[in-house]
Amino acid sequence: MRAPNLRLEGPRVTIRRLRKVDLDIMSAWPPFDDPLYLLFDWPRRSPSANSAWFSNLMRDQTRIYYALENEFHDLIGRISLREICGCQSARLGIGLGAEYIGKGYGTESLTVFLRYCFIDLGFERIVLDVSAINKRAIRCYERCGFKHSGSHYEFAGTDADIAFLKDERYKDLRRFFRKRDRRNWMLSCDMVLEKKDRLEQQRPSERRRAGSRVTRPFSP
Repeated sequence: MRAPNLRLEGPRVTIRRLRKVDLDIMSAWPPFDDPLYLLFDWPRRSPSANSAWFSNLMRDQTRIYYALENEFHDLIGRISLREICGCQSARLGIGLGAEYIGKGYGTESLTVFLRYCFIDLGFERIVLDVSAINKRAIRCYERCGFKHSGSHYEFAGTDADIAFLKDERYKDLRRFFRKRDRRNWMLSCDMVLEKKDRLEQQRPSERRRAGSRVTRPFSP
């Protein structure tokens, strides 16, 4: 499903349709310094691989990707809707480049985007899953009103990918990992946000501050 050609604008962030060139920029982003977050790095792909991925995305009717820009017009991340089920629900995904983490961009982007999802697109429910070790992301989602609804395990890569767990600094995170069928698995938290809860959560003054300005209407 092609993302609508729109711009959602917050105080510091802009959400727009993803372009192929954005994939090349993200592939050149520096990796996270903390080995814990290397699991969440954007994949390093060649320009030809990015072209193929983007072509597949344009033909996929189950997901939409958007690009995130900051107040300096830097590409700072991406945000997506997957498993779109009419106007009932969709699965949210968001990721920021390493140098843009911890600056409030994630919370602001979600505040703008969630209003668009519930008011303009009419979704009744937004769901997501997030790694249990990603405490920063979990706090961000909780601030936006998401509630925990369950948990499951996801593939966590090779032994080399999780070698950081041998470091005593990360010993408290070992409980979130398990080995099954000779593969590594990581605990993931399921979270949900209902439209009625989000709208009730925001006071009128907060809704005005968080409101997004759509410069072109949605067209499916």
